[in-house]
Amino acid sequence: MESTDNYDFSIFSPRNRHGRKNRNVILTMLVIWAVAVFGFQFLLRAIEKPTPERSLTVFESIWPAAQTVDIASVDYKELLRSLVLVKGKNTVRPEDQKVLSDAISFIAFSVFPDDVRTSMLSGIEDLKSSRAGLAKATDQEYLNLKTLISATDKALSVASESYTGFAYGSLEAEIFVSSLAAQYPESFGDESFAALPGIMKLYLTHNQSVLTDTKFLGFPFHYFYTAVFLLIMFIVLCLVYNILIEWRLEKEGIVE
Repeated sequence: MESTDNYDFSIFSPRNRHGRKNRNVILTMLVIWAVAVFGFQFLLRAIEKPTPERSLTVFESIWPAAQTVDIASVDYKELLRSLVLVKGKNTVRPEDQKVLSDAISFIAFSVFPDDVRTSMLSGIEDLKSSRAGLAKATDQEYLNLKTLISATDKALSVASESYTGFAYGSLEAEIFVSSLAAQYPESFGDESFAALPGIMKLYLTHNQSVLTDTKFLGFPFHYFYTAVFLLIMFIVLCLVYNILIEWRLEKEGIVE
């Protein structure tokens, strides 16, 4: 006859009926948790579809013409905006950053008048020199360099605003100015730009489905499910486990 006052427990080799019931409850909870966590991820993967951002559609509509005609004759502002949008993403790889910076620089210096181009190139060199000096500067010299960098950034943003559409103080203007380089390929026909369409497609295409597009309590459903619901479910499972075990201990007369 099984003892009712022995509540030692091993999930791998239960010693009595209570241990087996306890093990079954634990395994059931684990299965529920695994299905809720991993099953949802498999469902997301099964029904998701690659969806391009609007900026990718704009880029792909302008890019073929931009390769063959004068850049000023196409909608270069929209093209520039799509490039800056990708350049500002913090997940872009360094080698892709270089291609994007070259493309942004080529467009900008192709549409700037000669006087603006000259002043912008001078400003870029000043920024490069000032930022290089920050590493060794101390005290007042450091503050002076920071002030000079801010002033130069502002001057470059203001000078280019009418040609780019990026207003001074906007995030786009900051990304644009920081992307400019004095050395860049002379045309979009350059071999280095062959990877540009693939780069744009990589960073402007996202997998979406009804689970990501549906809003629930103000959140995208997949975010609410993983960040809120799964946490609540874990707490509920813990409460249910304790209630079931207490009920079984009382039912079977297990003495603690």
